[in-house]
Amino acid sequence: MPLPMVHLSVARNIVEKGFKVVDLSQFYLGSISPDAIHMRSSSDKFAKRKTHLNPIDQRRLNVNEIDYVKSLSGFIKENQSKTDVDFLWGYCFHLLTDVYWIKRIYHKFAENYKNDPSPVLDMDGAYYNDTEILDQMIFKESSWKVGVWQHLQAAKTSDFLDLLTAQEINLWKERTLKWFVGGESKLNNPIRYFTKVDIEDFILACSESIRNDISSIICTQR
Repeated sequence: MPLPMVHLSVARNIVEKGFKVVDLSQFYLGSISPDAIHMRSSSDKFAKRKTHLNPIDQRRLNVNEIDYVKSLSGFIKENQSKTDVDFLWGYCFHLLTDVYWIKRIYHKFAENYKNDPSPVLDMDGAYYNDTEILDQMIFKESSWKVGVWQHLQAAKTSDFLDLLTAQEINLWKERTLKWFVGGESKLNNPIRYFTKVDIEDFILACSESIRNDISSIICTQR
């Protein structure tokens, strides 16, 4: 699914458009934290489905957007008094971004890859080659990254419900900070299946979709 700079870009856009957040550090930390499952040595596709609130017996690629938004509303209502609410909203924005990415970006990528007569990498390699390079590009060109990075660095971690431990979240936070500031993608083939404009257009469209989802979720909780 999309990498951290896409998630942080969407989260920041929503705040810029007026979504009220008390603790930006927790909000931005939440917006990258579902992928902290990668820091668990025993993680598998079923563990990832759990942290991403997908049915254990359903592939994430098959999630229905409308049904997912409805289920997420119940998740927020059930847990907003059990954990930091800003972290919770950031976490859920990450999940929604993933769902919209599948339909609007990933399926198109998969079709283009399938129709490529001479792919240079396997499908996963081709996907991460392009997304890693583009995510680094977004980081380098983002004027707002300094403020967001300060919030991430300041964010304290704690267990998130029964989904992730504080250690897993902290390890993922540190990995994210290190990878962007001091790292480069080791996949250096020319970008083949995405463009920077594709990602920028997605960030804007996804931000607007989630803003609409917020209104729907809040209305159902009243």
